[in-house]
Amino acid sequence: MTTPLIRAVLLIRDGGFASAVAGPAEILRLAGVAPRVLAGRPTRPRFRVTIASPDGGPVACVGGLTAQAEAALAEVGVPDLVLVGSSGISGKSIADGPADAGVSEWLRAAYDGGAVIAAVCSGVFQLGRAGLLDGRRATTHWAYADDLRRMFPKADVRPARMVIDDDRIVTAGGVNAASDLALHLVERFCGREEARDLANALVLDLPRAAQSEYAGWLGPSSHGDDAVMRVQRAIAARPEAAAGVDALAASVGLSPRSLARRFRAATGETVVECIQRLRVARNRRARLRGLK
Repeated sequence: MTTPLIRAVLLIRDGGFASAVAGPAEILRLAGVAPRVLAGRPTRPRFRVTIASPDGGPVACVGGLTAQAEAALAEVGVPDLVLVGSSGISGKSIADGPADAGVSEWLRAAYDGGAVIAAVCSGVFQLGRAGLLDGRRATTHWAYADDLRRMFPKADVRPARMVIDDDRIVTAGGVNAASDLALHLVERFCGREEARDLANALVLDLPRAAQSEYAGWLGPSSHGDDAVMRVQRAIAARPEAAAGVDALAASVGLSPRSLARRFRAATGETVVECIQRLRVARNRRARLRGLK
């Protein structure tokens, strides 16, 4: 009996990264194909992938590339899976990125029709504009986390994570987390073994757990909680020698429980996760310096 193909629509728009859609398109199209070709077995494609733009026309991407869409959103029906690519990067706040009411309506309709809705990097903001992040855990590029929190306060933003799967909303970090996201979706729809075999065939890692090591940043800083900010700065000053939660709480006149609650609410991570993240970032910078 033939397994029905999983209908996937990958959305790309002007100013976005071609790689955030082209990479996942290749990964999804090669699920059930690449591992079997390499093993000399009959192929069994798992996804039917359509790259779409809002109007079906070509899209101008970052770096001067042009991507040709295969269809307009109005032509693709209700898919099983939607992946929204990154909307690009600029010196301005990502809040100034493209806001397309037609795309938002289409995403809501696809979600209401039962589709899994995924997005990577700044594409996560389009999910927020569609009202799909309310009450959901979500991640995005670590530098955009404060903007995401400010624009969509009902979302539970956790920027340390590479991929977050919350029911039928799946989000991923920076643009090159698109491969992590695509492999995660292969695992979700096709199983762990299929995802592992595909990762091996394409010489990819299975989805990485965190984007922390790529971000040597202090952490979310627009939360307005002075006590939490002082703790963040104390940790950032010497993460390798950071005190425990009890001592950090005492240093700002809070109980450990109160600090834990306020820190998590303000930053989207625990005190221990912050310490570990900054230790990894500092160690990574030290390793890179040693390679120069």
